[in-house]
Amino acid sequence: MAKLWLTYAWKDNEDEDVDHIISELTEANIEVRYDRVQLLAGLRLWDQIDANIRDPEVTAWAIYVTENSLKSEPCQEELAYALDRTLRTRGATFPLIGLFAGDFDGQLIPSALATRLCVNLHSNEWRQQVSDALSGERTSDPANSLPYGYDIHKTKKGYELEVWPRTGTWTPFQVVVSEEEAHFLKGVTPGPRGPMVGGAMLVASEGHQNGHFARQMQNPVNSSTTAHIHLSDLPAIIGFGQPSRDGRPTTDWYEMTSDGIG
Repeated sequence: MAKLWLTYAWKDNEDEDVDHIISELTEANIEVRYDRVQLLAGLRLWDQIDANIRDPEVTAWAIYVTENSLKSEPCQEELAYALDRTLRTRGATFPLIGLFAGDFDGQLIPSALATRLCVNLHSNEWRQQVSDALSGERTSDPANSLPYGYDIHKTKKGYELEVWPRTGTWTPFQVVVSEEEAHFLKGVTPGPRGPMVGGAMLVASEGHQNGHFARQMQNPVNSSTTAHIHLSDLPAIIGFGQPSRDGRPTTDWYEMTSDGIG
């Protein structure tokens, strides 16, 4: 089993976000080592981190990248120490991985980390990307990856399709279905990642054109503020994203099932 050392800011685990990442990586057959488990009270911190980095069983080092961790002095010290020790003892090919959780000031990212593997946790392939880095293989092809991320949530009233661009921002945001399935498309709401609980649907503008039905909202959609598309049932095909400049519905159509879209 591959072994990964994980650095993070304790504040980022107040809602058990880090625990969830550790659980996901464990399910991907990766043993995650981290401070609460590996570091012993009463012993020098840096000596223990150094020992874990030099441990030949540890195959990679990662940092959970948020504004908290990038502004945390202990995390910054651990990052600098890890970079120095890995280059000195493990060589330039030793995987150093940034696990990115949302949007923040890119200038906060240390240049040494920016040139290493950066994994977007909003990507549906993030676990595979980490596994590939640890194995030294590349089983996923970035050229074939979808330009968006998504989740499908089952609700009491049907389904909630959550979508976001991997990079950039969709503004305005538009979702389109066929005229025959217009009654499936109930609304769209901007919000944080995860299913909306008790949130009211935004009253977005709507229109019919050339056999299509579209709803559009002006709120920007990106990897932090995603679009939650409320559906009474799953349409056979769906389009979403930023509309063309002339206002026509998006031409990017995707087949849709309860297992996913593509």
